[in-house]
Amino acid sequence: MAMTARWIFPTDREAPMNPERARVLNSGMLFAVVLFWGLHLGYPVHQLQHIRWTLFGYLVPVYYFFTVLPMVGIATVVLALKRHWTKWELIWCLLPLICLPGILQSDDSVWSVRQCLSWVVRGLVPGGIIFIVAHRKQAESQLVHGIYPVIIGASLLGLMELYFDHNPLWDKSLTPIPVTAQPDNPFYRPVPPPIIPSTIGRPQGTQGNRIPYAAVLVAFLPIGLWLLKYGEKGSYWARLAALGALFSILLLAQVRAVWVSMVAAILLMHVVRLHQDLRLRIIAGLLVGVGIFLAFPKTRDLLWTRLSSFRFTERSIQARIEVLQTVKVLREHGLWGVGFGQFPTACKPYYPRTLVWNNTPDNQYLRWTIENGVLAFGLLLAFFVGLIRAGWKRIQLMPDSRQADFYKSLLVGWASIAVTFLFFDGFYWAACNMTFWCFLGLFAVCLKPERGN
Repeated sequence: MAMTARWIFPTDREAPMNPERARVLNSGMLFAVVLFWGLHLGYPVHQLQHIRWTLFGYLVPVYYFFTVLPMVGIATVVLALKRHWTKWELIWCLLPLICLPGILQSDDSVWSVRQCLSWVVRGLVPGGIIFIVAHRKQAESQLVHGIYPVIIGASLLGLMELYFDHNPLWDKSLTPIPVTAQPDNPFYRPVPPPIIPSTIGRPQGTQGNRIPYAAVLVAFLPIGLWLLKYGEKGSYWARLAALGALFSILLLAQVRAVWVSMVAAILLMHVVRLHQDLRLRIIAGLLVGVGIFLAFPKTRDLLWTRLSSFRFTERSIQARIEVLQTVKVLREHGLWGVGFGQFPTACKPYYPRTLVWNNTPDNQYLRWTIENGVLAFGLLLAFFVGLIRAGWKRIQLMPDSRQADFYKSLLVGWASIAVTFLFFDGFYWAACNMTFWCFLGLFAVCLKPERGN
């Protein structure tokens, strides 16, 4: 045991860890994070919350132990081994502190701490580990060979679900979540869903809800285009088929937020000059794809029904407009917010009683501002702008257009999922939260020298 401990954590008296050991350990930790991310993308881990253990007298879903604890352990090793920090690595690690004032002001500080830690462990931590541990070639390899195949598999699942009207992951498994009868449980407080499972539209995909399911997928569309352009020559048609499956499910999922995100991605690709030589092909492919789906009655009805719902009188849009009234809570809590995770209780009095209260504003940025305050939102926005600006400067200096386009694709993909967060609470869905921060962490790897640490 002593030899093992010294091998992983060399003492100050010992020489620094040799490069080979560091490489092996970093590769292992990066693999574990990618496995953790891929698991959440490909399987509904939260479906396992019906299986519970008792911890200090409180009921806790068993999957907490197999997802949270390994990630905390990896993060601990990364922090223990880190010797030299860059400015952006330090800022990333200190970012959760912007939530501290709101937590201290919260009416339920214990639960606010728990919700904040959930956001950190399932978002900032895996994204930060990728940023700190990976070098450029590792970042590309892990995304292309480790995560993208999972995304294509998830896309095919959604297409088969629409065709066969069956989802093996969710059908007959959306039973009501049993309550814990422990309202003061600091680890787990299940809330009965306001939506009846049988009314959830298809495709539910791997997330049990088509909005977070499609929101996760849309981030990978620019990566698919990058692979189509720079991938191995012998696999062009396979890559084209994979991209076609991804595009098809994004269109047929009938998620308005994702459609808006796709339009934003196309515009951003023009701004950052990504795939300019493919612009006509991309536009032609979009038109052909839409035309094919409009030619078949079933898919035409799906698309037209959803497209016709882009009106202010539509129920879900009206609910998102009415929930803006909850911003009134900032009159008393504008600077620090009401506390992480406190939106459902703090904002319910400000919502019209004639409408069903869904415990959510369906807008992550509005919820963040209300829960953590205007100051925290400003600091979070400044972090995004600063990191992207620093990364963009580094991309401009890259002599290899293939590598530069990879990081541009990551930026557009991250922006795509960020746009969808305007329409639902992305940080409260594990796969969405993880994808948001892992994409940002992968993008931030461009700040490192090409050969890594």
